[in-house]
Amino acid sequence: MNYELLSLLPIGFTAALTIPLAITDIREHRLPNKFTYLLFVISLLSLTAASLFLNSWGNFLVAAIAGSLTFAVGALLAKVGAIGMGDIKLLTSLHMILGWHQSWLPVISLAIGLAAATVLGFIGIVLGRVSAKSLIPLGPFLLVGFLVVSYVPVAEVTAGAWS
Repeated sequence: MNYELLSLLPIGFTAALTIPLAITDIREHRLPNKFTYLLFVISLLSLTAASLFLNSWGNFLVAAIAGSLTFAVGALLAKVGAIGMGDIKLLTSLHMILGWHQSWLPVISLAIGLAAATVLGFIGIVLGRVSAKSLIPLGPFLLVGFLVVSYVPVAEVTAGAWS
């Protein structure tokens, strides 16, 4: 068995949660704990198992650092109201998952998500649909960034799995 496939389980689980998370965030401006905590637990267990079977504790360390830094910075931003805790919990899992594969992937994922949110927000302002002070649901954009960037680990792992 190719144990590296275990590292893809949280990516698949995130993909499965994308629609319910996005709909909830758009409608209610929140990301439910039942989804964000479950994603964290599944990610942690899958990445721990992959690290154990593959003896890739360096990957696990990078994932832990990425998740911890994300949570710490996010918590500071939440204190000033710049971001919601649901977004932080989601980002912690997303960055942990991507960080396990490549240390630079969380940064690219976040950049894509924030850029997409900025562009759509700007378009909304220009069209008069939102004001500069309007809150926009960030979760769907963060998930888009994650899904775009997750192509890299999926392609790498599956190429090795089938060759």
